[in-house]
Amino acid sequence: MKKEIRDIFFSLVKENDFQMVKPSNLVSKYFKGEFNLSGGHSHLIPAILNPEKLDKDDIAVIDQCVRKVDADIVGISNVHLLLFEMGVWGSFGYIEDKKQEEFRLLSILLNFLNRCSIDKDSLYFTICAGGQYSDKLMLPDDDSYEILSSLGIESSHIFKTTGRRNFMFSRGTDRLAGYNIEIFFRKDNQFIEIGSFNIYQYLNKLTHLEKTTNMGIGCGVGIERVEFIINGYNSVYDLSFFQIVKEGVKKILNISDDSLNIISDKIYRSTELSKTLVFLINDNQGLDKTPQGKAMKSYLAKIKSELNFLAIPVREFVNLLKENMGKSYSNYQILGEAFDILFNELNKE
Repeated sequence: MKKEIRDIFFSLVKENDFQMVKPSNLVSKYFKGEFNLSGGHSHLIPAILNPEKLDKDDIAVIDQCVRKVDADIVGISNVHLLLFEMGVWGSFGYIEDKKQEEFRLLSILLNFLNRCSIDKDSLYFTICAGGQYSDKLMLPDDDSYEILSSLGIESSHIFKTTGRRNFMFSRGTDRLAGYNIEIFFRKDNQFIEIGSFNIYQYLNKLTHLEKTTNMGIGCGVGIERVEFIINGYNSVYDLSFFQIVKEGVKKILNISDDSLNIISDKIYRSTELSKTLVFLINDNQGLDKTPQGKAMKSYLAKIKSELNFLAIPVREFVNLLKENMGKSYSNYQILGEAFDILFNELNKE
């Protein structure tokens, strides 16, 4: 199913004349002390920082992202992965008509989700109600409200929020700022965020917000979240990769279904943390003294603890992971050496 979603993405952005660009490295210079948090920032940020007018570029990419902040809820939350794929399309450069561009990109979003069998009537949106951000009193994001309404979104499905929920305002000089829209799918009274829409128009200068010459408007959609929603699953861990690994652990431990389900959260956690480490190692990130390396060491410690607690042999677990990552992530070139490094690290005292 993930392949079909990716194919829909590639087809749609091609139809709309977006240029496909190469994915970012998982450790990006644009997110200090973090892993790659989003897609397309290597194109967006230089454009926003440039004081000269730049010709507008339309780009698209499927990037792998790692959110360190989610590490503690992996395997517990039914919607959060540590490493996930994000499909991104956006326009960066000098944009003469911001409202027209926003309309175009939001139309593509609804088209993409519709092709994935997610009807717009099942979607909910949060937008900025306005407020004081640094030296600027920002008005409510009426443009987004009007555009969503014109695209057929009912007013009862659009929520105006206060605070920083829908205004990007990161701390640090020259950090990007601007309005944000969050996109949710409602499932069994749970609101699952499946995407976000960002409008970058300002730089945080610490004492004030500075409006930029160029602008970035982009939309990012979580591929795995779309996948588990359209499959009607209750959890992202119902996806085939995690279920196959879980069944493999059942065989290794020779236990019943009920016994397996009791420990499923620990299996999912070990699997997701290990998968993340493999991709990071494959991307030449070491378990070193950098903030990223220290985070990787913490993931490694959690995996060791869980495998030891469950009495799962390290070699058998890594072999199981290697076999199934090779099948489920065949579009990535994962070197066997990455699994060898993971095994060696897990075996260290």
